[in-house]
Amino acid sequence: MENSIKSVHHRNAFLIALRCAFLFSVASISYTLINEHQHLNELYILFPISILMAYFARRHQTKVVCSLFSLFVVFAGSIADPLSIDTVEESFILLPLCYIFIFPGSLWPIAVGLALVCSYLIDYSSIAHDEFLEDAIEVIFITTFATVMTYFQQKSIKQVQLYKKASLTDYLTKLSNRQSFFQQIRDLEANQHTDYALIQIGLKRLKAANDNLGHGYGDELLRKFAILIRKAVGEHGRVFRLGGNELAILVEFDVGDNYKVEQIIAALESRNDTVCNIYNTCYTLRYNGGVATLSQAENNKRVWCKNVDAAESKAKLNDEGKIQWYDDGLMEETIRHQKIESELKAAIPNNQLFLVYQPKIDVESNQIIGAEVLLRWEHPELGLVSPLEFISVAEKTAQIIPIGRWVIEQAIKQAKVWQGQGHDLCVAVNVSTVQFTHDDIYQCISENLAKHDLAAKYLQVEITETSMMDKRSKVAETCKQLQQLGVSVAIDDFGIEYSSLNYLKHLPIDTIKIDKSFIDDCVTDEIDHMIVRTIIQIGHNLNKQVVAEGVETDQQLELLRREECTQFQGYLYSKPVLPEQFTRLLESNSQATIEPEGIPHRFGISAG
Repeated sequence: MENSIKSVHHRNAFLIALRCAFLFSVASISYTLINEHQHLNELYILFPISILMAYFARRHQTKVVCSLFSLFVVFAGSIADPLSIDTVEESFILLPLCYIFIFPGSLWPIAVGLALVCSYLIDYSSIAHDEFLEDAIEVIFITTFATVMTYFQQKSIKQVQLYKKASLTDYLTKLSNRQSFFQQIRDLEANQHTDYALIQIGLKRLKAANDNLGHGYGDELLRKFAILIRKAVGEHGRVFRLGGNELAILVEFDVGDNYKVEQIIAALESRNDTVCNIYNTCYTLRYNGGVATLSQAENNKRVWCKNVDAAESKAKLNDEGKIQWYDDGLMEETIRHQKIESELKAAIPNNQLFLVYQPKIDVESNQIIGAEVLLRWEHPELGLVSPLEFISVAEKTAQIIPIGRWVIEQAIKQAKVWQGQGHDLCVAVNVSTVQFTHDDIYQCISENLAKHDLAAKYLQVEITETSMMDKRSKVAETCKQLQQLGVSVAIDDFGIEYSSLNYLKHLPIDTIKIDKSFIDDCVTDEIDHMIVRTIIQIGHNLNKQVVAEGVETDQQLELLRREECTQFQGYLYSKPVLPEQFTRLLESNSQATIEPEGIPHRFGISAG
């Protein structure tokens, strides 16, 4: 950055020096014209006026007219009132150089130099031949040399400009790129008169198009998408490609009058679901977007971009293709999200995290045979934070890795405590996709099992279908290592994602957990009943344990018993509870079993 600033200063200083040289040349020639001519001296003031107009004019035609007039003033004066050769060669040699500044890289200076040499011939009889030849060669040589050097300098400048433009342009869509976007917003600042809106648009299903039809198809899809958005925006804003499937639109508008922004949003929403033809194939362009203003972020560019991201994320939750404004509700969510992100780092050192355990019950014997470990966070200011809030934040910031390691160790320690009390239970721990990808799960588990002297068969690792599909080879390898160690592996929430029988065949899985969404209506909905039956039969056929999640009624339990489900867990028996409460459950369970129609609230267990 410092070198860039120095470069700009040097360039500005050079330009100032050039302008000073031009003004000096004009002043010198003007002085000669006015003081050396004997007649109509005042008229020669037209020369500096016309040549300065040519220099500062923006239109090329104006430059040409003013330049020709200035030459007319000079050479008409030479014809009407010839000057001595000494006067001409001392001052007028600067004349061609003036036109180098006006028309850099052109043939104008050489033409003016030749015209100047020809003007000597008006009074050639009074000039010595050698002196004329010497002056002519001097004028032509200096003018030609300066013109050629200026030509290459201008060519170099144009090439640099082309390179700069290319570096700020996305090659695929020809839109301004991410670097250009951040350069553009760097100096923006909302005030009482002007504000800026940022609209971020994300094209949906681009990855699927690349995977199914090839990257060439995906590239053409992005080009069509860019053209569509550019037409929708028109001249009201500037469109950038931030990368991948994300475009950004920067709009300047007057404070209190956001009609321009609303007009763009309306145009974008009306073009959603546009069908375009790509390589003889029809594709529907569908996208979501978020919009926020710079004033809402109090001119903080980082917060501004986060606000837009938050608005776009909310827009993705619905499938209506709407552009979501960042509002007060989202502002509160963003503030809470940032608070969670910053406070989560200290959750473990400040002993704010704790574990609760939900019993796993054998369907036939009604005995507690295991427990699922669930993470909770109680913050002194935020209160009891939902795992749905802080787990996603932990995964995005990679804080899930130390948290996951802590959960594994605490679960193993607790299993060892129960074992010491005479209860041999298998505890199941959920492992995040991020932890599977970026941490050595095998090493973490093996070290903690050895450290706390717990047999591996008393630990189960639960992973989601998404984890398997995202990093299948790594997950499979790690699961095999864990199985060889003696740890069992369960697939959690089976049925809500890919549910591919192919990975049930190839991946080392011991247990299938039926997602609660199928259990909820399995008694009243025949389709859900058939899905539950099918999953149970698949599990039995593949020699897997089957666990039903979220069992809340006696009717659901009875259906699972008829379908020969292996285990269940849910509020019918108990909510997730603290270790002390779970211990009391174990003690009660060892004395009596739960009856099929029984309601477990007799244990007096709270949510913990």
